[in-house]
Amino acid sequence: MFSDRLEISSPGGLPGFITLDNIVEEHFSRNPRIVSGLFQWGYIEELGMGVDLMIDEMVRAGHPVPAFQASDAMFNVTFQSAQQRAPLPPGGTSGQTMNERQAKALAYVQQNARIRSRDYQELCPDVSPETLRLDLADLVERGLLLKIGEKRGTYYIFK
Repeated sequence: MFSDRLEISSPGGLPGFITLDNIVEEHFSRNPRIVSGLFQWGYIEELGMGVDLMIDEMVRAGHPVPAFQASDAMFNVTFQSAQQRAPLPPGGTSGQTMNERQAKALAYVQQNARIRSRDYQELCPDVSPETLRLDLADLVERGLLLKIGEKRGTYYIFK
């Protein structure tokens, strides 16, 4: 435990086919019998919800997304303390220009901690879903947003 973060290390690498790239979407149990018992006794609700819950709770509390590191011999998670965010200027950062839709998306994230494609489509109902997807991908590429998840569970938060 540090003044600005909490680091947790677990001996052993990630289980099975789990990688840092798919840790949010995929689920794997080293010991299904233990998972079954924990479920039956009410200690867990569903297999694989731990990482999602960590990310959601950190974002909801105003903290950065947990940082995951893995090697063959160790798995580490770092929880950073909340950082004050200055409001983003409507024109973007570092002289980069962004369109009005993207500014709306960033304002939405600032107010709600995250944005999903569905939320963005409600903000910009007259714009095609593909254009909105490209807008969000651009904000990720610029380093302003972080994409969490894949397919239907995808949402975006401040990086």
